[in-house]
Amino acid sequence: MAPPWTYRDDVLSYTCYLAGLMADNADLGQVEEVLAPFPGRNVPGERFLATGSVVVSDFRALGDGSWSVSTPFVFGTGALGVGLVAGSLVGGAIARSRARQQAAAAAVPRWVPIERGALYLSAHGFHLYTPRVLSWHWEAITGAAVVSPAVVHVTGNSQTGPVSWLFQSEWAELLFVLWANAVHPRHPQLVTGQWLPPGWVEHARWHRRVPALPPGDAVT
Repeated sequence: MAPPWTYRDDVLSYTCYLAGLMADNADLGQVEEVLAPFPGRNVPGERFLATGSVVVSDFRALGDGSWSVSTPFVFGTGALGVGLVAGSLVGGAIARSRARQQAAAAAVPRWVPIERGALYLSAHGFHLYTPRVLSWHWEAITGAAVVSPAVVHVTGNSQTGPVSWLFQSEWAELLFVLWANAVHPRHPQLVTGQWLPPGWVEHARWHRRVPALPPGDAVT
């Protein structure tokens, strides 16, 4: 028994449909417009093709490796005082060791979520609604690749410098397909159809819902 057909499958099927239109140089103006609570900023009259939730992550460290611990020093005389002093020293050493380990772990770069909200996609770029409105045109994206289902890695040039982000969204593959068609139509993932999850076309065939695939996308 094959897995059931889900909304995620509808998203991928729609992405294939749009990819086919772009491969045929068809006018995307025939596609139903997705309305947004803000006007598109990339071109006048920008029309959105899809929207969905997104988490944007940046590859960064949470700290620089530095640490400090303030522990009170206990002074005393006699057996009880010596015991208190020894306990204070041991406790301070444990606290310093824990702080050192935590600082070292924080200094290791990892993917850190920096934005959450809605992703709006058009033929000209994308917008993040967080509810700040952040617009990106495709020419500002220097590279992109689907790294796992529903996750695309994007590099680009922002107003503050180069960025390297992960987009986690059900519409991640469409972001990639729109960018690649606009900027890099010879991208190997676009040419071979390997932007689709492995086995998805076979899954769609089992459900008799295979979309019109553009050249190179008829893979299993």
